[in-house]
Amino acid sequence: QAVCGYGSQDSLPFRAIKEGELFFPEDREVNLVELALATNIPKGCAETAVRVHVSYLDGKGNLEPQGAVPSAVSTLTDDLLKYYQHVTRAVLGDDPHLMKVALQDLQTNSKIAALLPYFVYVVSGVKSVSHDLEQLHRLLHIARSLVQNPFLGLGSYVRSLVASVMYCALEPLAASINPLNDHWTLRDYAAMLLSRIFWTHGDLVSGLYQQILLSLQKVLADPVRPLCSHYGAVVGLHALGWR
Repeated sequence: QAVCGYGSQDSLPFRAIKEGELFFPEDREVNLVELALATNIPKGCAETAVRVHVSYLDGKGNLEPQGAVPSAVSTLTDDLLKYYQHVTRAVLGDDPHLMKVALQDLQTNSKIAALLPYFVYVVSGVKSVSHDLEQLHRLLHIARSLVQNPFLGLGSYVRSLVASVMYCALEPLAASINPLNDHWTLRDYAAMLLSRIFWTHGDLVSGLYQQILLSLQKVLADPVRPLCSHYGAVVGLHALGWR
């Protein structure tokens, strides 16, 4: 809501605190004498305006300057695009041998940093295939290959991967309705992967430790949640370690 009497057209400068990912408007010093003796008194409310600042993350999690073309787009050559298409088709296809080869290459390839946002986006598709345990397993396999690739700087993409993994561990899932479906194994695997992401990349994201613990605790303490969700919270906590 606009503030009455505030007529400045300048945007509020924001500063970041060093301790965490928190931004706050910087207070400017105001000369009360000049303000009191000013003849130009603003009338009514100033027009509300929003100024946007866009920053991109490159494949290593580094911020690129505003106005720059993100490297994930600028370096997406035809070869990279073909690689992305072949790998996704292989992992989500019907040939188990091709899937194994694709996952192995995804885990060791040193030239796919520009494709990181695209593969993270594929992993985030877990919510759209909650009825298919096989596809959920394969998406988690992609996440694990990305995490284990020593040439990829996950940076802020860690949060997105954690969200997808925790979805598989904690949510009821459409596949859980059928008692014949072994969704318990999926939750075990997701818990193991959550632990691996946390212990290898947890220092990249501020507050990730508390975020994960609070999410697990919230599900575990919710009596409305089904048994499978409680199970996911228990194996998740167990995988993180006794501390």
